Amino acid sequence: MFVVLICQIMENGIVYTISLKGQKTGFYADQRENRQFISRISDGQKVLDLCCYSGGFSLNAVRGGALNVT
Repeated sequence: MFVVLICQIMENGIVYTISLKGQKTGFYADQRENRQFISRISDGQKVLDLCCYSGGFSLNAVRGGALNVT
């Protein structure tokens, strides 16, 4: 039997590759609205992402026009 343990999802025009191997994927679907919010307020800003496991907030900041994302 062959089981696919890697999956790609798209949110806000950004494609994420997640692993289904473990108990958690590291991508929190309940943070979708917060990632959209970051995209809306990032234009021209410097952004520090302190919780960057999957990169969701950083990628949305870049998508929103952030000058710099760390």
